Amino acid sequence: ASKRMRERNPMRLEAIRRKMSDSLRRIGHQPHRRGGNGRPLPLPQAALALALEWPTEVAVPTRCGRWNGIYPTAYKIDIASPELKIGIEVDGASHHGKRRILDAKKDAFLTGIGWTILRFSNREVTDDLAACVQMVLSTILKSKISTPTKRTDS
Repeated sequence: ASKRMRERNPMRLEAIRRKMSDSLRRIGHQPHRRGGNGRPLPLPQAALALALEWPTEVAVPTRCGRWNGIYPTAYKIDIASPELKIGIEVDGASHHGKRRILDAKKDAFLTGIGWTILRFSNREVTDDLAACVQMVLSTILKSKISTPTKRTDS
């Protein structure tokens, strides 16, 4: 079947490709675009990173090895402070449905190796950037508070 498709695939003909392109242009088709992976940062992510003065697209190695089938070789965090081990994900419309399951898996892994992960929607950041920054600062403060234990020697 694959040999037949290679030989008889209509998209191999220039006239057919041109006709398809014209049809797609006529109906206004645009490919779905997502942020990340070399594309410019989405505006909400860029605004929050600028307000915090933290780096973006921070890769955290999973140390699981290549092709293990469970985890990728690294997880990329939208905005992060590696020193504090606090990561921020700014989620757009693509983070619904199946993507939520993958996000939960990513969060569980990162939390398991000591990271604190905060998630904001694009709308939350756009509508109230100051509240998002305050949430991050509050998380930093909570992570620095240690509760001393009293030692009682009898």
